[in-house]
Amino acid sequence: MAMPSSSFARDLRLTITILFCGSLSGINIAKLAPSINELSISFGLSLSQIGLLASVFTLIMVVAGVLIGGIVRGAGTKRILMAALIIACIGNAISLMGSSVTGLFIGRAIEGVSLIALTLTAPSLLAQHTDPANRGWVMGTWGGFMPLGNGLAIIAAPYLIEQGGWHLVWQVGFGFSVFVCGLGWLFIPDDRSPIKRQFDLVALKVAIALPLLAIIGLSFALHSLVYQTLIQFMPLISQSLGGFSLAEGAMITGLFCAVNFIGNLIAGQALQTGKKPAHIVRLVFSIVPILLILLVLFNQSPFLLVLVLILTGLVSGGSAPIFFYLVSRANDDPQNMPVFVAWVFQIQGLGMLVGPALISWVVETTHSWNIGIVCLIPACLAIIALSGRLVLPDAKTGHTFV
Repeated sequence: MAMPSSSFARDLRLTITILFCGSLSGINIAKLAPSINELSISFGLSLSQIGLLASVFTLIMVVAGVLIGGIVRGAGTKRILMAALIIACIGNAISLMGSSVTGLFIGRAIEGVSLIALTLTAPSLLAQHTDPANRGWVMGTWGGFMPLGNGLAIIAAPYLIEQGGWHLVWQVGFGFSVFVCGLGWLFIPDDRSPIKRQFDLVALKVAIALPLLAIIGLSFALHSLVYQTLIQFMPLISQSLGGFSLAEGAMITGLFCAVNFIGNLIAGQALQTGKKPAHIVRLVFSIVPILLILLVLFNQSPFLLVLVLILTGLVSGGSAPIFFYLVSRANDDPQNMPVFVAWVFQIQGLGMLVGPALISWVVETTHSWNIGIVCLIPACLAIIALSGRLVLPDAKTGHTFV
């Protein structure tokens, strides 16, 4: 049996390291949902305050993404990533030490800054320090950082809350932040250039001028509209349609995240074997609407409800790696990656903002989760329509290919 090459082993170690760093963002996002009741009791939060607390991450992403991305080239990707991990530690600590709603909001906002900085720098580090021949599985693995972190938080939080309330959830999050700080420090290659005080305006102009990035961002936004809506409301959907308890719904959501991560790995392997990115996206979002329709048709059976939800998680995991892969191949200079990813996430964040709010309004108006689920189908069809424009420039001819 052939031994893996040193290039493969090195790339695998770096990819897993950065995957764990990125999963911290997924943990920090998802830990709020199972902790809402505890936080409401501890701080006397109103429904509007809970909604604002949940949206802080996305607001920071939309507002600060390009600003942070523009300083990465001058500051250095590892330096920014390490700063993001330290900032996450600080955000956790402020929330833990604060005894007021203001302290909780400040802590969450700081964690939001960490999220966008991690998201911008991680793909750039992978593009800079991994072999292009491994780019498919590398980006496929990295693309699962959000469902991996979401799943860990959603599964672990109920048990932690039972043992020590929301404080224990945040304490474990703080400990994990310190752990990934150590991983990043040890295994991520150091920046070679000294720190420069500059904003990468040239890369931003290039990003805005590339139609491909706008298409990726819009497709990613529609994907996030579907994914975030399902993640945030799955406990309620499971309770309303399947008669599950909220705790059982949380476990179903955690399982959804776990298989979604597996879907990322499968998509990365498909890229690695030469499958066209646009074809994978088209296949994924041709299947997801069918699964959503089946979810409506067969929700009277708890077993079939869970089965269809899990299949939806698995299939929908096939899209995020494609978007990261396309961004990584959109330009020959990997140092442009932070700005490119920032521009894509400026657009992608709209899906995270609009999706849950829109579907919750539909459900409140119609008093039907079935109608809310059906309203996710147009987003899938829109991605199929856009997939024909997910093309990369040919390095030799300048033409594009699907």
